[in-house]
Amino acid sequence: MNRSTAYKKTPGVIQPGPPWTEAERRVLDRQVKLVLAGRLPSPRHAVSSCLPELERIGRTAHSGHVRTWEATYRALLGRIPPRFRRRYRRPPRWTPAEMRIVNRYAQAVADGKYASAGDAAEACVKPLAELRRRLEGPRPCAPVRRSQMSTYGRISIRARELGVCPAWSHASPVEKQVVLEWTERYWRTRDAKPPWYIMDLADLMRAELQHKGFERSQGFCERALARRIRLTRREHVTGT
Repeated sequence: MNRSTAYKKTPGVIQPGPPWTEAERRVLDRQVKLVLAGRLPSPRHAVSSCLPELERIGRTAHSGHVRTWEATYRALLGRIPPRFRRRYRRPPRWTPAEMRIVNRYAQAVADGKYASAGDAAEACVKPLAELRRRLEGPRPCAPVRRSQMSTYGRISIRARELGVCPAWSHASPVEKQVVLEWTERYWRTRDAKPPWYIMDLADLMRAELQHKGFERSQGFCERALARRIRLTRREHVTGT
């Protein structure tokens, strides 16, 4: 049976798709080289960048068959040399040296040196990258880079362990009073028809803060309002 059409011969059975052509393999190999050279941060980014080209090839070579994201990711990961493949399957654990840097920036958030955990994470990424380069030494591929999002999560967790809410701790008294007032409005209108949702109240609260001269994001307003509602839930639900 011809391998190029074998995947079509068994109705009702999910098959892996047609064999990869030489043109598709060249595309995958080119993406692998970009990943190993550090020009792409991970195989996932490589898949997203090469899917359109694979789709154009597939429409001609496979009569319209389009490679899925998952199939392309598996194929690309399989073409990475085995000695490098494991590091892309799961990010390495945070080392004690990395956590010491995270703790230092979390303490800076608690001390008020940074306005938010996001600002601290933005500054923390560079020393973490320098540490990773020293830890891994000379390698034929780029060292692991901690993303700003994962660094932000680590700093936020550590700041909360220090008793600080990274975003709320630096809110002004006026902002805190506005949040309290909108929390009371939430409890007064929770039985309204239709009900008011936190995102709707946060949108109105943000407009009031802007009118008072404070520029806060929608996400900050939603988190601040949800946190205050959670803290006052027992008082309003049970009456204690």
